[in-house]
Amino acid sequence: MAKTSLQVLKFGGTSVGSPEALRLAVERAREAAPKAVVVVSAMQGMTDLLLSAGSAALAGDRVAASEAAGQYRTRHREIIEQMVLGPRLRARLLASLEQSAAQMEAICESVAVLRELTNRTRDALAARGERILAQIFAALLDERGVRNQLVDATKVIFTVSTGDGLWPDFPRCERAAQKQLGGPLSKGLLAVVPGFIGAGPEGEVVTLGRGGSDFSAAILARSLDASRVTLFKDVDGLMTADPRAVPDARVLPELHYREAAELAYYGAKVLHPRTMVPLVEKRIPLFLRNTFNPGFSGTRIAQDVGAGSYPVKALTAIQGQALLSVEGNGMMGVPGIAARTFAALSAAGHSVSMISQASSESSICFVVPQAEADGSKKALVRAFALELQTGLIDAIKLEREVALVAVVGLGMAGRPGIAARTTAPLAKEKVNIHAIAQGSSELNITLAISQQDCAKALRALHQEFQLDKLRPLADSQGREASVVLFGFGQIGRALARQLNHQQSYFRHDLGISVRVVGAVDRSGAKADERGYSAAALEELCARKEQGRRLKGGKKDLTLPHMQGELAKVLFPLPLARPVFVDATAQDDAQLILDVLEHGFNVVLANKKPLAAPQAMFDALFATARRKGLALRYEATVGAGLPVLDTLKKLKEAGDEVRTVLGALSGTLGYLMTELGEGVPFSQAVRAAHKAGYTEPDPKDDLSGMDVARKALILARTIGRKLDLSDVAVEPLFPKEMAWLSGPEFLAQAGALDKEFASRVAAARKKKEVLRYVARIDEKGIKVGLESVSEGSPLGRLKGLDNQIVLYTDRYRQNPLVVTGPGAGAEVTAAGVLNDVLAIAAS
Repeated sequence: MAKTSLQVLKFGGTSVGSPEALRLAVERAREAAPKAVVVVSAMQGMTDLLLSAGSAALAGDRVAASEAAGQYRTRHREIIEQMVLGPRLRARLLASLEQSAAQMEAICESVAVLRELTNRTRDALAARGERILAQIFAALLDERGVRNQLVDATKVIFTVSTGDGLWPDFPRCERAAQKQLGGPLSKGLLAVVPGFIGAGPEGEVVTLGRGGSDFSAAILARSLDASRVTLFKDVDGLMTADPRAVPDARVLPELHYREAAELAYYGAKVLHPRTMVPLVEKRIPLFLRNTFNPGFSGTRIAQDVGAGSYPVKALTAIQGQALLSVEGNGMMGVPGIAARTFAALSAAGHSVSMISQASSESSICFVVPQAEADGSKKALVRAFALELQTGLIDAIKLEREVALVAVVGLGMAGRPGIAARTTAPLAKEKVNIHAIAQGSSELNITLAISQQDCAKALRALHQEFQLDKLRPLADSQGREASVVLFGFGQIGRALARQLNHQQSYFRHDLGISVRVVGAVDRSGAKADERGYSAAALEELCARKEQGRRLKGGKKDLTLPHMQGELAKVLFPLPLARPVFVDATAQDDAQLILDVLEHGFNVVLANKKPLAAPQAMFDALFATARRKGLALRYEATVGAGLPVLDTLKKLKEAGDEVRTVLGALSGTLGYLMTELGEGVPFSQAVRAAHKAGYTEPDPKDDLSGMDVARKALILARTIGRKLDLSDVAVEPLFPKEMAWLSGPEFLAQAGALDKEFASRVAAARKKKEVLRYVARIDEKGIKVGLESVSEGSPLGRLKGLDNQIVLYTDRYRQNPLVVTGPGAGAEVTAAGVLNDVLAIAAS
């Protein structure tokens, strides 16, 4: 199944902690509706308040517990009374709040009596913060006309027990989300879900720990195969360093999942490292944005982010650490020392932040939180009592007031000199490095230094790697397209190269991500859900230009077999905003209908699907509307000219198109220009054929059917209900020549020279010229030769250019004229590209 356009939005505690913050959050949700799931945290500080009530009750302090319940009532009552306008809705929320507060008091009283506070009871207390806020949020959406449904988190997030606690049961979560959320979302309802909580192995309410609401959003995104997750917080995004230590720190525009996980692990409290775990497998991008700064693009975290021009992306630090070292010459070559060291720490319940060992094996050092330093040392002294006594181990040393500084970036891998650039500026600032560690992935260099040197070290490293020069991307949230090129001929290849050439401009100036994920020719389909690199795409283009097929073989697939190929190769891919570009000349309307049904937006350079019977034309657009997809076709008429866009703008402005005149064929425009200059018809046709302006069989152009299809598309665009059989078409050859092959026609075309010379002469006497014109008016559609005034817009048209002349209620005397190149692979591809970008930016 193709990735849906659904997005998941999560609003943190500060984003819902005041009336003004809530208004902004509700507005963000309203903008995303209806294809969105909103995950709501508790108000800022509410979870701590609820847990403090339990702790007070456990200590027998009923007064403190009662005061906490009172604060719970007061803070939520203020929000409800200030923001909820409808009296019935307000009364319902206040009643729900009172019930929740009474339950809280009852739980605290039970804890006080029993003097027992279990994890289950603690979670039951904490859960009510998210639950009441989600009810308020849903009510505010109701009042603003946003249809929504409140869904209990325990119905969609399920956990299982592991050795380290609870972990999501992803298969069960997915089934539940499809069942509980799929229905409301399919009906156009926005879903509101409380964060931080889920169901435990026995169906009990459980909490998901620090960053739990972020985790909830990620789990739901994975379950629903969402296109993105946006975490709204009170910061602009992840930063290159802590701005309290480094004043010129910058917001990171984008990070790879692995970079973000490293930063999160090493102290970037904005994001918990486990938040990304549900997203990685399905490559769902994560956005960190500021509720209070909606115009800022924030940080994008995704699988497709490369190293970029900065080998180091960010710095982070953990303070309040201690360095322990186990030293002794007797350790050299003795197996199991490291294993016994960390087994002893694990058994005592201590965690290790960093490990470093000398190659001589005479010492091993590691960093633990300072609060665990004494306990860690005691555990090691017990574990190595014999070795200390016999002198195999000289000492177990402890150094307090240590900070860990992590240097993080994908571009560090394989790049010489990064370690030297890391240590040199610290030496210059006289910062002593106690220990250093780097993993084999070369993604992170971690330094243990004195805590008093931490800020100085961060500033020196930030300056060394010029991180102050990082700039935010243009806002690219939701602005993306995964393109499949159906037809890899001249237009398809031109489009592929235009996409390659413009990538930097799309990303950094427009804030749009466009990647080619599939290519299809008559031999079948090739796909890469990550997107083809520029080199790989150019290789495909070169392959086609050498006369080779994408998938080899010699047999062409029929359209039914092609549908099967797409179903096997493309439709199952988890693509963000997929766009299917039809650059063929096939009668493939049924295939396009199937593509829409599978969730692909469609861009057509191919006229034939839109010239299918009216019932099929209507079905295509009805399906696109029902699925919430785009079906764009600017390049079908006038190649890259903004013809259809102009018609759309006229309609939006309330104007009515009465008559359309169009010279819609560059080939026939060339012929008419040559005839006007006295060139015989047969000679002009042969010259056009030799120059590649005509199809291999020039009758395909001279029949007028290509112009008829374009005229029909124009007519249907302005609202006419007509079929191709309703178009009166005048071919430029008699019926008896219709059965000739292309070479035979070229050989016998001289028989038509006299007739065309006569028509040219007759027009010239009236100071007119011949043009092959599509005329659309109240009478219908007529396509054929017309004699037009030399001074008219059509009369002045020369060569391969196309022209559309629009007579409307507002342009009655002086028509609106659109003129320009209307043929050729490059301009047609440019028209297709504009449609793709419009979809990506929508």
